[in-house]
Amino acid sequence: MIATAIDMYVRRAKIALGETLAERHVIYLDTRYWILLRKANADLDSTSAVELLGLLRKGIAAGRVFCPISETVFLELMKQSDPVSRLATAALIDELSLGVTLVGQDARIGTEIAYFLRSRSGQTNLHPVKHLIWSKHSYVLGMVHPTNMSFDPEAEFEIQKAVFDLMWTTPLRDIIKTIGNFPTIEIEFRRIAEKLNADVADNACYLQSFEQAYADEARGIVDLFGGIAVDITVSMAFERGAISEQPTPAQCQAFENQHKNLLAVCLEKNKARDELRTLHILSSLHASLRWNKGRKFKGNDLFDFDHAAAALAYGDAFFTEGSLSAMIKERHLALDRAYGCRVTAEMDEAIAITAKLIG
Repeated sequence: MIATAIDMYVRRAKIALGETLAERHVIYLDTRYWILLRKANADLDSTSAVELLGLLRKGIAAGRVFCPISETVFLELMKQSDPVSRLATAALIDELSLGVTLVGQDARIGTEIAYFLRSRSGQTNLHPVKHLIWSKHSYVLGMVHPTNMSFDPEAEFEIQKAVFDLMWTTPLRDIIKTIGNFPTIEIEFRRIAEKLNADVADNACYLQSFEQAYADEARGIVDLFGGIAVDITVSMAFERGAISEQPTPAQCQAFENQHKNLLAVCLEKNKARDELRTLHILSSLHASLRWNKGRKFKGNDLFDFDHAAAALAYGDAFFTEGSLSAMIKERHLALDRAYGCRVTAEMDEAIAITAKLIG
């Protein structure tokens, strides 16, 4: 896919943002912690939460930490029924996140796959992935631009830049005030969980090991991203003059199958779990839940796993709830140690971790 002028403009803005954040430690808060801190900010919570909030503010002012959100935090924030509480949480997010969000999960996976394929092909002039996965709150659900306007390309680009520059600096609180109430996806997630439980029950007798569960989950998740891998490879081939025209649909399908197999094998054989970290984290968590045959999927597990994938892949600390923290630290996963992310559900430990990161 050929990058347009606005694509390149946005990419430069994201890289510049990533470079300004590079010296700060990332503390990822799940929605529970955002609510605790919002209450602390209103003097409605414990002294421990007030202490954590004070430490975070100190660390942010000193340029040591920040607390970005993700699409999952945003979606859960929009589930809050009280508009006053929702706006108060958004205002605190604006302050502690520096207006920053991770790009969407699919975009992060695509970026990781691109880096993996390009670096393994010998390309060296690559930006670190951590410079490419940050965006601003207006684009928490993805990047869109006004297109197909009745202007020449230069004028359209100027309009696109003006809109982007405005949205790039718009606070989350203003976005949420503009949106108002947001359609909930909780019922849909509950249905997905019910389907997953039915699939697990149907296949439980065939599941003999965690490794088998992991391989199944890795191939299932990779299946969603084979097309992205093909797009990247075709783009690389054009750049290097290896091809001069777009592959046929049949060729693309063959390439896609090859890339799916490549990505799955690299995950299964532990050959690229650092580069393909989001795929590995999601595969591991889903496999762990499947392997624990006495535990069923709940709709909220899908939100929790998305929080974990964001935090573990790109965070230095992750403050969450007890059962997710315990799963992440299970001996056969040890995802906290794999990616150097301190994970806790305890407020006192969160305070100690934050104090250490601030230094």
